[in-house]
Amino acid sequence: MFSLFIIFLLLTTFVFAEDYLTLEDLKPSLTNSPLYKIYQAQCNSSLQEYYLAYSSLKPQLSLQISYNQGETSVTLNNVTSTSESKSGNLSLNFSQILFTKGQAGINVKLAELNLEQAKNDFKNNVQNLYYQFLQNFYNLYLAQEQLKIYEESYKLAKRQEEVAEKQFKDGLINEISFMDYKQKAKLAEINYNSAKNNLELSYKSLENLLGKNLPRKPVKLDVKYEPVTYSYDELISRLYSNNLTIKNSSIDVEKAKINLEKSNIPSWNISVSGSFTSGNTTYALSFDTQNYALNASINPSWGTSQKSLYSSENIWNFRISFSTPILDGGSKNISKNQAQLSLESSQINYDKTKKDIELSFLKTYYNLLIAQESIKQKELVLEQKKANLEAQKIRYNLGLITDLDLKNYEIDYMQANYDLESSILNFNLQKVQLFILLGDLEVN
Repeated sequence: MFSLFIIFLLLTTFVFAEDYLTLEDLKPSLTNSPLYKIYQAQCNSSLQEYYLAYSSLKPQLSLQISYNQGETSVTLNNVTSTSESKSGNLSLNFSQILFTKGQAGINVKLAELNLEQAKNDFKNNVQNLYYQFLQNFYNLYLAQEQLKIYEESYKLAKRQEEVAEKQFKDGLINEISFMDYKQKAKLAEINYNSAKNNLELSYKSLENLLGKNLPRKPVKLDVKYEPVTYSYDELISRLYSNNLTIKNSSIDVEKAKINLEKSNIPSWNISVSGSFTSGNTTYALSFDTQNYALNASINPSWGTSQKSLYSSENIWNFRISFSTPILDGGSKNISKNQAQLSLESSQINYDKTKKDIELSFLKTYYNLLIAQESIKQKELVLEQKKANLEAQKIRYNLGLITDLDLKNYEIDYMQANYDLESSILNFNLQKVQLFILLGDLEVN
């Protein structure tokens, strides 16, 4: 019997839990939302670009095989002789960049910084996506609670209209007073229908963000807050070191420095190469200062012909060359000037970004403090409305007021509670914005 009771209790709890939409149930859906997938694809694209740039620093090996066949005719003293030739060649080439001071190494450094920026952008975008999710969910909850208030107000207004109609027929009130009650009832109906539409729009907004349909279940939310205990001075140092926008702006400065370094790479190039041929096989080795790459190759060949000449001598070759542009139209200096201007611009933008973020942080922090004071004021109003409601219940039990009068006080209490919850949720959103600026928000 006890086990049956436990099973019944678990089933009841499960059904009860399924009757509500909660933050915990919907939060995992963020990773399947359209915006999340877009942000993830952008980050993965930068990751692939980094892999592509880094692949140039890895050993490269290629193979080429060729085969030739043909005939050669020679006429001498009216006598034509034809020779047939068949030859093949195999080329195995190896390349490895030894130093990262050249173009390839600089491209890898830029790709690393681009990837770091992409990761920061992804984290920042996901944090803002979570903020939007909270905002939409809070709006849905508030729309639900507002609908309850407007529904009770509409019911009260209709009952008051019915009472006023009876009083008008009995001659207790005049037509103007009666029309006033009818107007209030119509206004309450409009507000009620508007609240229903607002609730549906809130559902749709959350569905659009998550990219999925939601059941029209009631929303359950534990509305609470933790007061701010940290000071502005405690947070400002964390802002400069952790803010993702400031980090990306500083990375822009680093990229500009690397591009300036790239523009200062010498235009001249020194190339050293050598080869050795033994029989039908050639071995070659080369190195240049353009990419600081070492290249090695082996080229065996073979062939048959009616007239063949074979040599058993070993042949070697060594070459060193130096090349430099003499006239380039000033492109080298233009590139340097552009890189220098880009560096100066990025440094100015970095300083401006720090000031902009600090101003945004200051506004958010002060708004948070104002929101906290608003909560305290709303708590006092709620206590006052609650005390007033309790007093009116006593008066109602004594027959001093009607049930319609009591319902009016109950609606006032509901409105005060709604205002308090709205202030708390606004405070929580301000706190999330503050944590986003600090780069401390963890979205799990």
